Amino acid sequence: MLLFGHPYIPSETFYHIDAIEAVRHTPANSVVTLFFTPENLDVIEYLHKNNVRFALHIETPTDAVLGENLGASYLIASPKNAPEIQSVAEHYLFDAKVLGYVEDMEHLDKLIELRLDGAIFADAIIKINT
Repeated sequence: MLLFGHPYIPSETFYHIDAIEAVRHTPANSVVTLFFTPENLDVIEYLHKNNVRFALHIETPTDAVLGENLGASYLIASPKNAPEIQSVAEHYLFDAKVLGYVEDMEHLDKLIELRLDGAIFADAIIKINT
């Protein structure tokens, strides 16, 4: 299981963006994250074309399939939706890893039980404003 933002495990930081201009304010070779919405399709296309690794916050298995096809490296899901998304990812052999979003250490056990690819803690995501 991959862990991002766990206090005991060094990991890369994710940078939440909401516009193409915000990419310029992230460190080189960083992972950017954004919500999977129709309004963000231009940003997602830009990231994919420029080989910027990105994570998408998704809600449904359909979002997961679309995110995989758009080139996301990670798919971030709430624990409520994550088991179904993980099942789809395993069935279709996604390259993207399914990460369960957790606020604190108390909820990590739940993600382990769900057999997700990984967990991302709130502390692992830095908001970048344009």
